[in-house]
Amino acid sequence: MGIRELRIHGVGGSPGERLLGLTHPDQAVVVGEGRPTVFLARRRNRRIEGYDWGGLTSGSVWQPLWVLLLPFTLVNVAGWAHPAPDSISGRRLRALRALVHVSGALLTASWVVWTAIIMVDHLGDRWLGQHIGLRVAGVEPRVVGMVLGGLVTLGVMGALWAVARSSRARFEAVEADPAPQDDPERVSGWGLHEGLEDASFFAHETDMNERLAWHVGVIAVSALGLLGATVASYDADRLALGEVLVVLGAAQLAVVGLLAAVSWTARPADPASPAALRPPPGLPAAAVTLAIALTNGVFAGLTLLAMRLTPGRQEPWGPELALLDVFVVVVLVWGIVAAVWVITHQRRGDAGELPVRTAPVGRELDGVDPVMRAAVARARGLAAAGHDAARPLTWFAWLFLLAAAAASALRIEPTWPFLSAPAEPTVAGRAAAWLLPSLVAIAIVAVWRSARVPSLRRGIGILWDVLTFWPRRFHPLAVRPYTERAVPELQARIRHLVASDDGLLVSAHSQGTVLAAAALAPLDDAEVARVGLLTYGSPLTTLYGRIFPAYLGSAMLLRLRGRLEAGPAGWRNLWRATDPIGGPVIGADGDPVVDLECPDPATGPASTELSEDDRDPEPLRRPWIELRGHSYYYREAAYKAAVTELTAALRRPPA
Repeated sequence: MGIRELRIHGVGGSPGERLLGLTHPDQAVVVGEGRPTVFLARRRNRRIEGYDWGGLTSGSVWQPLWVLLLPFTLVNVAGWAHPAPDSISGRRLRALRALVHVSGALLTASWVVWTAIIMVDHLGDRWLGQHIGLRVAGVEPRVVGMVLGGLVTLGVMGALWAVARSSRARFEAVEADPAPQDDPERVSGWGLHEGLEDASFFAHETDMNERLAWHVGVIAVSALGLLGATVASYDADRLALGEVLVVLGAAQLAVVGLLAAVSWTARPADPASPAALRPPPGLPAAAVTLAIALTNGVFAGLTLLAMRLTPGRQEPWGPELALLDVFVVVVLVWGIVAAVWVITHQRRGDAGELPVRTAPVGRELDGVDPVMRAAVARARGLAAAGHDAARPLTWFAWLFLLAAAAASALRIEPTWPFLSAPAEPTVAGRAAAWLLPSLVAIAIVAVWRSARVPSLRRGIGILWDVLTFWPRRFHPLAVRPYTERAVPELQARIRHLVASDDGLLVSAHSQGTVLAAAALAPLDDAEVARVGLLTYGSPLTTLYGRIFPAYLGSAMLLRLRGRLEAGPAGWRNLWRATDPIGGPVIGADGDPVVDLECPDPATGPASTELSEDDRDPEPLRRPWIELRGHSYYYREAAYKAAVTELTAALRRPPA
């Protein structure tokens, strides 16, 4: 019996023994197994253990190819990024979710059409059929090429279905703590206001099966429509697949417009709340628009690559490429605007309160010099930009949406082919022919390299772990969520430790704080009262509370805080002004009881104040000479003090 400390790491892959402050695997022992996660403990102090869940997001050799599923994942996130229940009516929330489902179906259909444009039109008809002249059993070469292209198209979509079905069986269908088979919450649909505090939040396999079957139907209907368009335009100069895509694009723009109207007009839950905590308006519509832009940009680039296989053809671009130059211009303009925004935030950082160094050369530091002061100011400014990173992403969505609508209005034709592309490729179009395929390759290589480069892994991990936290309620072809395993496993371990020990200190960093909140929220009050929660570098309010206020907003966090404080320990949260991810969890400025700011750089202790015992695997930071931002909270004096305080409190019997 005793008090255990359970650590949960953040983004960046699997830390292994480093989660426990150790330097060699033999210094840790395995005390619990997951799928493919592990619970480790220090060999010399079994009371300190950690949950290593990084293998769920970085252990697959296929992870670089997940970039191609990013548009589906963005649509899925859009369905979760709606206002809090007290900010939107039930009727409007149902309409918002229905529009997200429709936009997901249209995105699936556009993938089918784009794949057919490349495989059936450019590679099948123009390259194999007309340029190569492939003939099989006396069948006309064009027919042979189009049939082969159609089979490849169906194969690609079948592969997407197989990946979604396989990952659903490995994640959504696996539960660490299964409920009774007759539990109605396991088979019923998601409730209108179902949240992380509901035990059934990560247990809706039946709904996943239904949504996957629905999208298979969308693929089948799209394939039949493409077959009809191919037969109808067989004798024309080119196949009319681009026109099908134009019709889909118009439907997507209409749905996004409706989605923006439904989500934008929602009133804020608390008009007096600080602007720093308010979500950017129209987030669901912005996420769907980003998905559409990425899909069209990537497939347009691949189409241009396919066109290069038929040298000498000087045909004008089809209507599917009519907005390609607009996309490139939007990317360039947004890049400039985003860079100015980041530089502006960086220059707003201030470190004027830090003491000036007075110690002479060769003496222990007692303050900062001008170079370090400027570095701290820049870090604080960039941290503020990181907390508001969702805003410039919405700017890209609105810029793309407006530019696409304006260009379509100017280029629309009353007769076939509906939307005209420039007769000759523009400068932006020629640039896109090289830029867009290169961006896809760069993104895949970056994800692959992130397994070997820590700084790159951290940046990509933040994006990936946020997007794949949510169940695939709104698009079954999204990247599979790691939480379907991580949260139930963590809950099972917490229940086991609470039942077998005097109390439990849950110590979580970064994304681990979100997992901790999701695992603790549905536990009963008696279990939560025996837990002390220590978080640091937490994005609960700076990121999740702003983008997903219905699930991790201030109301939910305040309820969790109240339940924790009903026990002897409560909640402590450490944050730094230089941390671009973490911040206070109770309000924009924090709560003096829960939120404790750690100075960065550290201001102490002096060398004379340190113990001569050097057996601590996580010694205190060196003062005044280093900035740690989002990392190394274990080496803060405030961390060690909070562990001591919460552990001592847990030893006291509950009131």
